Amino acid sequence: MNLKIKKFEKGFTLIELLVVVAIIGILSSITMASLNSARAKARDARRMSDLSQIRNALYMYFDKYGNWMEAGSGCGYNGDGNGWFNIVGGIYLKAMSQCLIDNNFTGGEIIDPTGGKSSSPSTGFSYMKYSCNSPTVTYIYAKLEGKPQSSTAVDGTCCPDCDSSYGMNYYVSIK
Repeated sequence: MNLKIKKFEKGFTLIELLVVVAIIGILSSITMASLNSARAKARDARRMSDLSQIRNALYMYFDKYGNWMEAGSGCGYNGDGNGWFNIVGGIYLKAMSQCLIDNNFTGGEIIDPTGGKSSSPSTGFSYMKYSCNSPTVTYIYAKLEGKPQSSTAVDGTCCPDCDSSYGMNYYVSIK
């Protein structure tokens, strides 16, 4: 009598494969969420560093010209040294960042990590600068991703509505 024994090939069932694919999908989504959070924190750290660089450049500007790039500087909105930091054209005679570059106070344009040059609360990120006259205090503003939006984030500064109008929620003051 000749018996043939059938060999069963070992492999994965469809259910086992689907379970593995589902587990990999869950793990990758968790990893991506963590990665996106880390990227946002890195951009916020860069924004804070950029504001420190702008502050240092404005100190050098002050040492040379005796003001914080204010009215009559020819930079920013109507040449008064206020408004969006990187905008040029129209009523922005010269970008404030370009004024700092032209005087060798910075090595290049300081711009938000997203590349934004102007902003609204819902569309993007950029830097702003405003000076108050009595007493003379200058503020540099940014919108951080990791800090919650608030309608009181910049109250008491030269631009108290920059939080509600433009989404700014972080600032550095220069006195």
